[in-house]
Amino acid sequence: MEKEIKELEERIKYSFRDKDLLKFSLTHSSYLKGEDLFGNERLEFVGDAVLDLVIARALFDLYPDKDEGWLTQVKAGLVEERSLFEKAESLGLGKYIVLGKGEDTHGGRTKPSILSGAYEALVGAIFLDGGYEASESFIRGEFESVLIVDSDHDPKNAKSVLQERIQKRAGSLPRYEVISEDGPDHERTFVVAVYMDGVERGRGEGRSKKEAEMAAASSALDNEK
Repeated sequence: MEKEIKELEERIKYSFRDKDLLKFSLTHSSYLKGEDLFGNERLEFVGDAVLDLVIARALFDLYPDKDEGWLTQVKAGLVEERSLFEKAESLGLGKYIVLGKGEDTHGGRTKPSILSGAYEALVGAIFLDGGYEASESFIRGEFESVLIVDSDHDPKNAKSVLQERIQKRAGSLPRYEVISEDGPDHERTFVVAVYMDGVERGRGEGRSKKEAEMAAASSALDNEK
């Protein structure tokens, strides 16, 4: 476990003084089943609040001309489960989570709810270990590329709009799939397809999976016109 801890610290660019906090943030409740102990949910609780605060402050500083409603909707899109799941995936967090045998067998390492929860718990652990400045530095570094949006940006991004339309029609939720990825690690290009009811509805390309998914959702919306 010590090797994995060091490896993850290198990935997140933060070294814990209290290594047990980091281990705790990665321990899912399924591993502790039957014991009178909590999993990482308590750290999730802290991390959720810290994420909200740091992202809110960043948006407040970046967009002094925007009202509370716009800021709230943009923040909500940045800290939603899917967004945090993607952040966790980019860190390879699934590899480090400690799960119960049953949860592990049933794909727990790739479940959005477990990965997004572990990401929040990790943020909470950094906050408790290093204080606000350490957690702010980590979060700002993680979200830097998505904090800058067009000042005329509609907070309801293409993925949200597409999902709302599908839900109104009582269809299955859009499913995004990476079709290809090319280029060196520092300059990757992703191509993503979006499927609805098993049929491909659009494709998009981007420098990150999230950017490519957004482009695919935009393509799907255009194809519906």
